[in-house]
Amino acid sequence: MKQKWSKEIIIEMIKDFKNQNIDLSAGFISKNYVSLFTAASSRRYFNSWANAVREAGINYDQILDEGKSRRRSKLTKWSKIQVLEEVKSSQSLNLLTTYRDRLALYSAARREFGSWKQALAEAGYKLTKGSNKNTNQIVEKSDDFSADNKNVLTKKNKVQEQESK
Repeated sequence: MKQKWSKEIIIEMIKDFKNQNIDLSAGFISKNYVSLFTAASSRRYFNSWANAVREAGINYDQILDEGKSRRRSKLTKWSKIQVLEEVKSSQSLNLLTTYRDRLALYSAARREFGSWKQALAEAGYKLTKGSNKNTNQIVEKSDDFSADNKNVLTKKNKVQEQESK
């Protein structure tokens, strides 16, 4: 039998969910209680889930803040030191593709240092531009930074290593 909805029934259910400590975020309700979400969000009743929750006397902004904190707690937290250690210990010979392979590291580096290039510089690498548009190279700095001691990290070197194996 099809559920008959009214403003009072919707508010009652929302209050019951709150008392049972059920997540009242729009994402959770829309996935798990489709008919309630659809009814509450309809023009006939509240026009949106947030309006329905507020009408039930619940602070919807607090629900949004709780959702943000839950999502943030799942993220890896990076410090400048951790970013530098990861960059230095990276097994990838092409640090230019890190944004593709290790997005969390790349994002943390940009957040902590302002740019990936600055993070590489702090880790002891220098980004040099080649003559072609896609020939950026990362040069590992050493104490004696002469042409003989450069360890250029590029896709070309990686391919050559794999061919020699």
